[in-house]
Amino acid sequence: MTPGGYTLAPGSEWTDAAATWQLVTVSRETEPGHFMTDIVPAVPQPPLTQIHLCCLACDGLPSVFCLTPDVRSDGYVIEDSEIRAGILAHIRRSHGDVVAS
Repeated sequence: MTPGGYTLAPGSEWTDAAATWQLVTVSRETEPGHFMTDIVPAVPQPPLTQIHLCCLACDGLPSVFCLTPDVRSDGYVIEDSEIRAGILAHIRRSHGDVVAS
């Protein structure tokens, strides 16, 4: 098999931006209508307190990655690459002008 000379991975300009993107950890309650409190359970549940990595560059600190769906239970088991992928997706969706491509 001969390599095609290309890759499907994002370029280093994108992965470098994701590696240095400024985030903050935020704890907040789910809003009414959240799928984990109002849709999945047979009986609606009280709000959950979740922990998110949020973007400091965006107004309102939107979630870039959910670390814990409910602080009363164990958090997710995650790898650095999964967090970087979430950051990269956020940058490409919301901050596409950061990298000239």
